[in-house]
Amino acid sequence: MPETEPSDWRRFTGVNLSQRALKAAAARKTEIRHAIRVSAAVGAAFALATLLRLPQGYWAVFTAVIVVQSSLGATITASIERFMGTVVGALAGAVAAYLHVRWPEFGGLILCATVALLSLVVSMRPSLKVAPVTAVIMLIGNTTTHLSPLVAAGFRIAEITVGSIVGVAATLLIFPARAGASVISGVQTITDLQARLLEDYVMTLRGKPEPTDPLKAQDDLRAALGKLQTAMTEADRESATRLSDRSVSDALPRTLWRLRNDTVMIGRTLRQPLPAPDLAPAAADMLEASARFLRATAALLASGARPDRVAFAQAHQTFQTCVEGLRQKGVTRELGFDEAARVFGLVFAIENLFGNLGDFQERIEETVAKKD
Repeated sequence: MPETEPSDWRRFTGVNLSQRALKAAAARKTEIRHAIRVSAAVGAAFALATLLRLPQGYWAVFTAVIVVQSSLGATITASIERFMGTVVGALAGAVAAYLHVRWPEFGGLILCATVALLSLVVSMRPSLKVAPVTAVIMLIGNTTTHLSPLVAAGFRIAEITVGSIVGVAATLLIFPARAGASVISGVQTITDLQARLLEDYVMTLRGKPEPTDPLKAQDDLRAALGKLQTAMTEADRESATRLSDRSVSDALPRTLWRLRNDTVMIGRTLRQPLPAPDLAPAAADMLEASARFLRATAALLASGARPDRVAFAQAHQTFQTCVEGLRQKGVTRELGFDEAARVFGLVFAIENLFGNLGDFQERIEETVAKKD
């Protein structure tokens, strides 16, 4: 009996380790898929470069590693940028190599002048950032390959083309990920950050400490909006190549930016206690309803369940009634200029928020209609 216990213990320990490993792999599913895509692209690029007998086929492998991204749109963008940069750099490098052959004593000067010219081009067109590197390799590496400048430029372009095509194919065929999905995910992330900010403001108005740093939350929100714009550009690239259709309109990011501006304005008015205490409960209820409406509207992208527009409108009507009551009582007349400005600023920001949330619902409904 005692002899079987260690064996059983090892068996159950192995099962537990396997389960933990599977859970860890599931949590990193996206990263594992990307690793598989890159690995497959590298193998295919190496095999194709060897089959075509490219003299420096490792550049095809390098390109495959560089261009394969997390989505098809990002891969296409990286491939086009690398291809265009290589073409410009290879042509400039070929001209520089020809001049170097004619006047070898000025090799250093030719190299510096070529890099300076291409660096100026890159400063105006950042997408061509690989051009100076390609030109330098053409000039320095050409001394070891002993190829003519034009032939070396042609091989370099061919090697980069092979790597770019393989990278796009790998992203398209192996666990394909569309930039459109990144756009939808980005919208959901942004709305969640917006809703949490509004909920923090609700707690402030109700006299409770904020659970998060509002400045950091605003920074996170701005960063998420920047990522969304990048994903939109990548989705546009996919649509232009007819590989997928983008369902999110250009108006949606603009609406999200306006909502972000509304939360900034509200946060500024609440840095100090509200000078009109009677307004705080109504403002808190309105912001709480706004957060619920924002989350429910974003949920349309996944569930299709429409938000309760009537309840949101009723909360807005209650808030307007409170504001009108304060005006009739003349509460703001007794306040100083700065205090009155904060009260009216909060009212103005909440009214803007109400209008922009209605616009946000329309943009989301347009997106859902295009998806269907």
